[in-house]
Amino acid sequence: MDTALHKAAESHFDEMLSDLRASIAIPSILDEAARTEKDPFGPEVTKALEHFLSCASKLGFRTKNIDNMAGWAEIGEGELIGILAHLDVVPVGDTGEWKYPPFSATVAEDKLWGRGTADDKGPAFAALYAAKTLLDAGALNGKRLRLIVGGDEESGSRCMARYLKTEEVPAFGFSPDSSFPLINAEKGMAKITVAENFADVEDFAEPKLISIKGGFRYNVVPDRAEAIFEGSFDDQTLEALRANSKLMVVEQGGQTHLRAFGKTGHAMAPETGDNAVLTLCSALCAAEWGPSMAKRFTCAVSELFTDTRGVAAGIARSDEISGPLTWNAAIIDVTPERGSLKVDIRYPVTADYEALNKDLEKLFASRFMTLTTDHYSPALFVPPQTPLVTKLLEAYKNVTGVEGKAQSTGGGTYCRSMPNSVSFGPNFPGEPDLDHQPNEYITLKNLDSLLHLYTEALSLLVK
Repeated sequence: MDTALHKAAESHFDEMLSDLRASIAIPSILDEAARTEKDPFGPEVTKALEHFLSCASKLGFRTKNIDNMAGWAEIGEGELIGILAHLDVVPVGDTGEWKYPPFSATVAEDKLWGRGTADDKGPAFAALYAAKTLLDAGALNGKRLRLIVGGDEESGSRCMARYLKTEEVPAFGFSPDSSFPLINAEKGMAKITVAENFADVEDFAEPKLISIKGGFRYNVVPDRAEAIFEGSFDDQTLEALRANSKLMVVEQGGQTHLRAFGKTGHAMAPETGDNAVLTLCSALCAAEWGPSMAKRFTCAVSELFTDTRGVAAGIARSDEISGPLTWNAAIIDVTPERGSLKVDIRYPVTADYEALNKDLEKLFASRFMTLTTDHYSPALFVPPQTPLVTKLLEAYKNVTGVEGKAQSTGGGTYCRSMPNSVSFGPNFPGEPDLDHQPNEYITLKNLDSLLHLYTEALSLLVK
């Protein structure tokens, strides 16, 4: 390693932390209700993008804002190397579960707390200041470094689609948006909606359903769900429902509210969460209520999703490169007239998606549901022997002293949008993955390590 280069990187830490804290204070969550032509993902996402580009400009980067959807900050001349990061964040959930306010950017206990500290603002600023270190050292070696940042990674990556319409595609690059040592394989992804229109809305069995709702994002395991009924359940059913520690029964104004509680998690590993939608559907399937077709829908959801790998549903797949298929029952919306469920599916890199889709159509048709594909993204695989992979793993060993090897993930990054791209950090092996969780944080030690890892990685990639 170049000791002088890393000493220079270290000198940037305090300024980097200050810029990052200002970014964390911006609640850059997609706001569909506030979307305008000026603010395509809502005003807070625009603010986060403008702030990042302003920070880059003061550091000597050339910048471009692309319709407030994406942007880039660039230094150097020659072959283009990309660093792909996002500035949008997922909703915070129940703020009462946070130790510190999620947008306070609190520094305490040798950690920086807040939504986006790990996913993905912290890594974005670490990469920015790593590139700044090479700029100051005159170590770009006839290469261009471009940080490409977007505002919609968590909700479909419309930002990258916009970038690709008019902007230059890097020759190769990496995204600091997954895990170390390195991710060279990302499962394919599909976001689907299954739905059924009910014909028995005049079925007035008591209690009668008013609504069932739960979940808010495809890629988040829902930790809250609620069913509201007109009337009440019989005493025996109420007793059974109240005995379930994950449920709360509230009777008020002639209505019965049944609330389910779970644990949030990332859809790439749904088994790490506790799905409140499924808890609620399972409880409702065991009770008597109407309309009967609405109940049948909830029973189908409960039965098909008894595991997160599609085994019970008969759609399981796996390979040695990326492991098993997973699926997440993400968002449910049921009324007496109609039921719908939005599902996030991650499938192995060698799986045939067309065959999987046919199996899904048959599966849901057998349950009287129709299937609509809302989003599809093919799998990513970059062979481990490529120079990009070998140089990044060399950087990892140089900084950490640990020999690493390429791995796979069920997560999805901007790498899918750019050829010859892999994920490099920010999560370290053996440490908790706090993406999409309450009390998200990054330790100051790890933030410092990211600065050095990205400095070393970029110094090797420009050689």
